[in-house]
Amino acid sequence: MNVRKALRPIYILFIIINFIGLVFYKQLKTAGVDADVLLTGNIFVFALTMVSFYMLNKGLNAKTTFNFMSAVYGSFLMKLVVGAAAVVIYVLYAGEQKNLPGVFASMFLYLFYTFFEIKGLLELLKHK
Repeated sequence: MNVRKALRPIYILFIIINFIGLVFYKQLKTAGVDADVLLTGNIFVFALTMVSFYMLNKGLNAKTTFNFMSAVYGSFLMKLVVGAAAVVIYVLYAGEQKNLPGVFASMFLYLFYTFFEIKGLLELLKHK
């Protein structure tokens, strides 16, 4: 199995969420979810997941335990710190106009992306 095949579910999830956000834009607004926040969050979480995936994939190929653990912890801390900073910056920037349902939906997307990231990495590891 190659890396492209392992990333396919992540790409598909990204496309599906963007499609839903664009097609159901007005319905999301009616439901109280700012579609712009959701779509921006989707792009942000997708980018974090891609960087994390490549860090972890590099860690899987590491020759030493130290390099493997550095990749795992580095990936985790990067996602945690950058994700938390993004939420704080958004809440401070948006002020009273912040859309918490959009933020929580993006956090929920984070779980889906993480699931597919780990699933893809395990598939790569299984075929080594």
